[in-house]
Amino acid sequence: VGGSQYVPTTPGHAGFRYGPVLVLDGVRLLSTRFVMTRSTLVCGGGPCAAILVERGLGANLSSVFYMDNCVVRSQTHVMYALASDLRVSGGSVFSIQHSSWSAPSTVYYEGACVFEDVAVDGGSVLQVVSSTFRLGFAMLMANTLTVTGGSWLVHRNNEFRTAYVVYVEKENGVAFFDLSVWSILDNNFTYGFYSWTIAWMANDWSPPSDARPIIYGVCNEARGSPVTDYQEELNIGVPVTVLDCG
Repeated sequence: VGGSQYVPTTPGHAGFRYGPVLVLDGVRLLSTRFVMTRSTLVCGGGPCAAILVERGLGANLSSVFYMDNCVVRSQTHVMYALASDLRVSGGSVFSIQHSSWSAPSTVYYEGACVFEDVAVDGGSVLQVVSSTFRLGFAMLMANTLTVTGGSWLVHRNNEFRTAYVVYVEKENGVAFFDLSVWSILDNNFTYGFYSWTIAWMANDWSPPSDARPIIYGVCNEARGSPVTDYQEELNIGVPVTVLDCG
């Protein structure tokens, strides 16, 4: 699909044409499965967003949102949210898996997946698994990223060609509470289209004083070499528990 002439309904954005293939307008999943599989989404042009989100995207009460075995090609954005948050709660799962994203923008501060705030709570999971990303500035961009209530953020078995996998704008904007965990397993990090000097997991950040991040790193490679120092090599702003490959 080559894009559309969809007119956004979010105040202040009616004049923009993102040419989306799919629009998610006020989607709230409640004990529901949303599965997009074996699909190819293509849109062209400068500000194009293959998937446009308006009025928030949420998964609650053991819901699942899967992008599985999908190919997405866009000049700028794969998923772009207009003044909208992503909230995964109540034992739900939001998963990008076995997919390929290509968004080769070289423009500063243009991310492939963009939300206002991202929140994962109540024993939920936000995961990116077994996928390939050939991107510019960042894979995920948000003002804040909050993982609470024994939830999980998982990056496993991916190839990231981008400057930042996670870019959080606000200072102290990354918070893990209540024994929530970030697992970084078997990934390959290298340069994307934006920079030939930056290939990091995250931008500069430090957690709020009351947050206690639990982060595990296992069998990752950065620019062709095994990662041993996650703060130095992947720019993660807190200590990471490094486990042996095996």
